Amino acid sequence: MLSNVIVAALLIFAARVLSIAISTVRTVLMTRGNKILSSVLGFFEALLFALTIAQVVQNLDNTWNLMAYSAGFAGGVLLGLALEERLAMGYATVNIVSTHKAREVAEEVRKEGFGATEIWGQGSEGEVGLVRTVVPRRQVRRVSDLVNDVDPSSFITIEDTLAVRRGYLGLMPTRS
Repeated sequence: MLSNVIVAALLIFAARVLSIAISTVRTVLMTRGNKILSSVLGFFEALLFALTIAQVVQNLDNTWNLMAYSAGFAGGVLLGLALEERLAMGYATVNIVSTHKAREVAEEVRKEGFGATEIWGQGSEGEVGLVRTVVPRRQVRRVSDLVNDVDPSSFITIEDTLAVRRGYLGLMPTRS
């Protein structure tokens, strides 16, 4: 009897983890405009939700099921965020502020096959260069490392880029 209760709770936990992981990835895809894949994932998310909630509601005094359902939610959030980070879909804008080496940073970024726009401005301590580049999210670490090699004192910010229309993205670099 106890083994059946534990197996049922484990199944609820696993289904809930999967459901919430799907939900997390689906939400990110929706914000990036991927309608078809978001819809397909939404179908499976709803199916898993219906199956798991039905098991929990049938026996609300079963603490194992309630705990498994709740723990599955938490685990699913963690798994979904890890999956989304690993998939690294879409683009990011990397902004680099350099007080002395902006031109060298831009040249190095271009040498690696990315586009780079240089803008000159006034910072709190004088003239600064701002280099902006739009890169596949998978390449953000690579660009950041490259910038740090050229100017370790540079200030780097990374913004999620929802859409890209025209412009120079360069050839997709093959090195990782």
